[in-house]
Amino acid sequence: MKKLILIVSFIAGLGALANAQALNTAAQHKLPEQRAAHITKVMQKRFNLSQEQAQQVNAAFVTQATRMDSLRNNPSANKKENHLAARGIMLGTEKQVVAILNPTQKEQFMIWVKMRKPKRMEKQEAEIPIQ
Repeated sequence: MKKLILIVSFIAGLGALANAQALNTAAQHKLPEQRAAHITKVMQKRFNLSQEQAQQVNAAFVTQATRMDSLRNNPSANKKENHLAARGIMLGTEKQVVAILNPTQKEQFMIWVKMRKPKRMEKQEAEIPIQ
């Protein structure tokens, strides 16, 4: 009886782990338009963007997400080149967004970008597999 309960618990646990992994994988593979819409929505709330600004910001982030997907799907052999290309894409998008914002929004945006950097670095370090 104890063995039966142990086996059922083990199988249920494996099922839960597989489901959690599938949900995590689905979250990572959003379409570029979905990722851009999400960041636009966050910025619209945080910086009180007008409808026109939101459309322009969304277009910039769709372009960025599409270019980043292309880079991920077709990487060059040189990792440093890939990193520099990705950094260039992100900086280009940041410049486009800054050009769209008014002076008050620019200040808030730059503070927000600096605030997010340590969080991104922590997340990136957590994702690196230990060998």
